[in-house]
Amino acid sequence: MHHRSAVVVYAAATLQGLSFTLVPALATEFSRAPYAIDARAFGVLFIPLTLGAVVAAAATPLLARKFEMVGVLGLGVIANVLGLLALLASVVMPREGAYVLLLADTTALGVGFGLNFSAVNELASTLSTNATRSVTIANVLTGLGTAVTPLFVGGLVIRGLWPVWPALLAAAFVGVLVLSYGWKAPSVATRGSKLRRPISRALVLFGIAAVLYAFCEGTFSSWATTFVHVDRRFSLVSGEVALSGFWFALTGTRLLMAFTTRVLQPPLAFMTFPIAIGAALLLLPVWNSALLLVIGFIVGGIACSIVFPYGMSLALSAMPDDKNRVAGVLVAALMTGEGLGTFAIGAVRGSGFASLADIYRLSAIVAFALAIVATLARRASTAA
Repeated sequence: MHHRSAVVVYAAATLQGLSFTLVPALATEFSRAPYAIDARAFGVLFIPLTLGAVVAAAATPLLARKFEMVGVLGLGVIANVLGLLALLASVVMPREGAYVLLLADTTALGVGFGLNFSAVNELASTLSTNATRSVTIANVLTGLGTAVTPLFVGGLVIRGLWPVWPALLAAAFVGVLVLSYGWKAPSVATRGSKLRRPISRALVLFGIAAVLYAFCEGTFSSWATTFVHVDRRFSLVSGEVALSGFWFALTGTRLLMAFTTRVLQPPLAFMTFPIAIGAALLLLPVWNSALLLVIGFIVGGIACSIVFPYGMSLALSAMPDDKNRVAGVLVAALMTGEGLGTFAIGAVRGSGFASLADIYRLSAIVAFALAIVATLARRASTAA
């Protein structure tokens, strides 16, 4: 049963990453018939995606009390399948109907992410005695999924076969749902726990840390290509390489850290890596060659790599009787910070109040604040 539970958790983590970046990967396809949507309408698609993820993650503790966390994972899988089916159905609809189905798709994928990713992180912590390693591996697989989807989809778009990809993902999600049937996760401590117990100071601090971290990650991942290609006027290839460098550095470092938790202790890494994030954000506006900018984003990926998975595992370990709420709160906080790092920065940049270089410098303050909050969260969890 142990092997089957590991397959369920890690497959769900991978599929969540593969499906979550499907809409951005299809941006060029949506500009053509039958969709023919403009940039503003495309941007609107991400509002229900973000809100759906935040609301679903926040509702996770309540749902877990009724269905347990394996049931929450199942609900997240079903939401993802419904979203992918809506995307497939949009292909044969006229323009207005197609856009409505795209909104339904992003809403369902957001809800699926909020439920599934919350469940994946908690359930991963039960797979072995080394909870930090298991949670980090789950995050690595989700990150790999987000990174490779554009590669697969791009090749299929060229051949006019892109609907094959969401169809395969939907079938794989159904397979995970079937495999999860009958699994009772060993999270007895969370059953019957009081949902209305006061939220601990440690959980509040870990939640704030997740928001700050996600904001910093969003400043790198959402604006790398724009900063290198548009602001600094280097080639588009340089911008894409900088973005890819960030994601592969983040994912590769997470994978390495998953197996070296005894070399660099998770509490120490959680408190110190934000300082490296701040340093990378300060260096990017200073460096003025394409190579140095690519290196800067790689450094940013390394610095961002383990802050969230280590924070999640530390919070789950510190509050074992409140795991359901811990997972839900931190995933909701993650999506809130991602939204701020994308939409707020876009609004500031678009208004002309600040350049991306200025925004990076200001974001370094957020990173240093993250280091302080991470330290306070760790102390609060130790006291608890």
